[in-house]
Amino acid sequence: MSVWWEVEDALESIIEDYERVNHVISFFQDEKARRKGLKKAGPQTGVGLELGSGPGNFTPMLCEVLDGFLVCLDYSDRMLRVGRARNREQGVGFVRAIFEALPFREGIVSFAAGAYALRDTPEKEKALREISVVLKGGAGLLVVDIGRPNNWLVRSGLSFYMRYIVPAIGGVMAGYGYRNPWSLLYKTYLSLPVNRDYERMMTEIIGRADLDELALGGLIVATAVKGK
Repeated sequence: MSVWWEVEDALESIIEDYERVNHVISFFQDEKARRKGLKKAGPQTGVGLELGSGPGNFTPMLCEVLDGFLVCLDYSDRMLRVGRARNREQGVGFVRAIFEALPFREGIVSFAAGAYALRDTPEKEKALREISVVLKGGAGLLVVDIGRPNNWLVRSGLSFYMRYIVPAIGGVMAGYGYRNPWSLLYKTYLSLPVNRDYERMMTEIIGRADLDELALGGLIVATAVKGK
């Protein structure tokens, strides 16, 4: 089984505990990073696209800043069902698809955002290119996610935390053993480029990018604007 399928199965198995455990393992910085990202992106209009909407935690926040119609995209049917149930009053749409093959016309999206989602794609460059295709000229992309710090010493410390401490916390809080769905977070972490390279990749594929680091680089808030 590939890492991607393992991650997908793992995410579906922890829907009910997902947000509660993530608050703790991020030292309650996950929500702060989302809010910082939305403030950085600013008010938006038109068609919005939430990449990896999951159980719908980020959806209401996006609706607050978007004057338009939001489409929530995820590969998991189960995640989409939960997200739809949680956001019945928001008036948003739901689509099942993957980042590497977005089912939208070229240049239709005015704003795209993903929180703790794009890290899971095994083909990050391809995903960014797909996003670039569906974005209008001048449209923005917001990415809030785990980061790989530029400093090797900090990166090593975070790697240790992801590999050993995070699975232990997840196991205790959610009633799993040590080998639990959160142990896969380390595999997705290893697949990430270091933060400076991620910013460069976003600039090259989407357009002018700006990446802010939180938690010593363990979390990132990045924006990119597609050229007109």
